[in-house]
Amino acid sequence: MTNAPLLSIVAAVYNGEKFLDAFFRCIEQQQLSDVEMIMVNDGSTDSSLAILEAWQTKFSNMKVISQPNQGVSVARNTGLAVATGKYVTFPDIDDKLYPGMYTTLLNMAEENDLDVATCNGRYVYEDRREPQPIFPTDRLSSTPVLPGHVWLKRALDSRKFLHVTWLNIYRLAFIRQMNFSFEPGLRHQDIPWTTEVLLAAERVQYTEKTFYDYYIHSESVSHKPDTDDTLIRSAHHYMKILEMLDAINRRYADKTRDIKACRWQIAKEGLGIIHTIDEMKNKEKQKSLIREFFERGIWQLIWTNAHDLRLRWRLGRRYLRLKKMLNN
Repeated sequence: MTNAPLLSIVAAVYNGEKFLDAFFRCIEQQQLSDVEMIMVNDGSTDSSLAILEAWQTKFSNMKVISQPNQGVSVARNTGLAVATGKYVTFPDIDDKLYPGMYTTLLNMAEENDLDVATCNGRYVYEDRREPQPIFPTDRLSSTPVLPGHVWLKRALDSRKFLHVTWLNIYRLAFIRQMNFSFEPGLRHQDIPWTTEVLLAAERVQYTEKTFYDYYIHSESVSHKPDTDDTLIRSAHHYMKILEMLDAINRRYADKTRDIKACRWQIAKEGLGIIHTIDEMKNKEKQKSLIREFFERGIWQLIWTNAHDLRLRWRLGRRYLRLKKMLNN
């Protein structure tokens, strides 16, 4: 293509041999002509690279970039740095995209000059539980064009919103103008990314149409069984996320001061850290993490952002429990 493509699809690949063929078939079914694919092979040790190179012969507009393993955030940043499309998106290779997803989002974005276009999807479980909508259909329906912070408030007020990068397409010039990137080495980096992108975006639109299945399965790093050491790492990731969310709230204070849910999500994720501490078996490691939790100021950050009386009551009970665990 001599001109810039309409869409850049950036996907991180790490040991994805089980998923790549199905992923590429999903892309084929999108029937997009004005698109580039940027596949970042993030140090795979299986046959992922060979599969990527085989599919590259079928997609003339596909780039394969190989780098040492550095995690999904760095892989996305690598792809983002070389993207040339008017819009960019970041699907996960182990998920399912339904036909028409990108056509629908691109039409929305082009017709309404959007910074972000987003749709609904489903959580699909390996154990065959009933799939659940990502955005609750009884609380969130299709919207007109909204300022990003207004859509963020609606989503957070649903109390079911989980930050999902892969349901969106983004105007690339907007992302680069704001100098947005994914936090290296941070699990659940979608939380601060989505929060800040939506607070900065001026024009966002959502369609309630379901186009994406997010699979929760045993191969996913986020859903493997926990040990004390993995629980500690998870707590550290979420402590960093809370600090990032607090900094974001301060940077966009003119918008977040009227969005109680921007403070609520800090308190909510903070409760998750406390639950993680409760799950630990080794008492010395548990005490060490509790000390860090208080000394790093995470408890104060959570308490300050918990304006709901019921939430403060729950936190107060857990405060006493944490202090007791620390002193035993």
